[in-house]
Amino acid sequence: MTALSEAESVSAGTLRRATLAAAIGNTVENYDYAVYGFVASVIAKNFFPNATPGVALLSAFAVFGAAFVIRPVGALLFGPASDRLGRKPALVLTLIGMATVSTLIGLLPTAKTIGIAAPILLVVLRMLQGLAAGGEYGTAIIYAAEFAPADRKGEMSSRVQMGSLAGLLIGAFVVVGLNLSLSPAAMLSWGWRVPFLLALPLGAIGLYLRGRLGETPEFVEVRDNARERTPVDRRLWRFALLVGVAATHAVGFYLAFTYVQNLIIQLHFSAVTATAVVGCALAVGIGLVVAGGRLSDRIGRRPALLIATAIILVASYPLMAGLTAASNPWLLAVCAVLLAAGPSFYSGMAPITYIELFPVHARGTGVSVAFNVAVAIFGGSIIYLTQWLVQATGDNRAGAFVLMGSAVLSGITALGLRTVLAPRTPERATPVAPEPA
Repeated sequence: MTALSEAESVSAGTLRRATLAAAIGNTVENYDYAVYGFVASVIAKNFFPNATPGVALLSAFAVFGAAFVIRPVGALLFGPASDRLGRKPALVLTLIGMATVSTLIGLLPTAKTIGIAAPILLVVLRMLQGLAAGGEYGTAIIYAAEFAPADRKGEMSSRVQMGSLAGLLIGAFVVVGLNLSLSPAAMLSWGWRVPFLLALPLGAIGLYLRGRLGETPEFVEVRDNARERTPVDRRLWRFALLVGVAATHAVGFYLAFTYVQNLIIQLHFSAVTATAVVGCALAVGIGLVVAGGRLSDRIGRRPALLIATAIILVASYPLMAGLTAASNPWLLAVCAVLLAAGPSFYSGMAPITYIELFPVHARGTGVSVAFNVAVAIFGGSIIYLTQWLVQATGDNRAGAFVLMGSAVLSGITALGLRTVLAPRTPERATPVAPEPA
């Protein structure tokens, strides 16, 4: 039986469980990243108390970016491991690492207690978190896609991306709940720790789900067939294409769902309003992620990417201008939701594009390394860069130009995919086998 026929014969129940197990790690990863962004202003006061508010916030964002710098190193560790040992071992190790480090951040003493050691330890822990995250996302989307039938691979990999937005949404709910329940003094004193400590039970749930499943049919087929073990494709242009496609994915994700929350606070709305608005954007974005994956299954990866980048290019500036000029929370929410819609739609079709750039035997390494290089370049720096541009120019709409620039780069890259990805042809839909009674 070929890898394709094995994947297509997977039961509906197994496919659901595999997708959920793959997505849960991304939920934990992005929950960890989200709560840091949502409480960045509190972290700035606790770990950089002697700096001016603007400098302290920039410092907190710089620490946020530290995790991204180390992510390619994590990809170099866990990517090859997933190609040699299997997708499942890599997914278990990365999940343990992320949940553990996030818990340690929640227990970390502040600068008031241990002085300069506090921000140093915060940077170290964030980098360890980035090390684990470097192997998580790429392996997770591969895991889901390699279980899926040919005509649903885009949809299944997009469901892992749903897990990413779900993590941000859970983080938003937790932070809003804390801000409503606690006084500002309590939030500053100990409330900011609670979201990080909750990563431990979330990680335990994910570990249970991942521990119940085996390897993907495609990986098993390649592992058991020596003829498939061709040398890893080292052509740099495949890596470059993935980085270009991932630019809008990374920029849009962190700008729309992390930076915007802090921008709303800078516009003198409350932290509760800011986080609630981003929560609305996330709730809508989750549905758009799946729509993007399904569209890529229907019309092909390249046309879908071009449609999404065109939407982002046209809509970003007027929506950012509307958001920064909003005088009430309702208008603010509408603009934030619409601003996030394009990046959400795009992030549903990007994962399957990454996967199809590399053969099965080299997929863990190729996807993980290239994607995390892109995230290190475009994700880790984007919040700091946008905040710096706003402060340097005095224009709080500067984020729109950053998002538009990424759309231009990804759109040009999508045009170059013609030479790499096979053209989309009509396929007979193969139903997933029903769950045995």
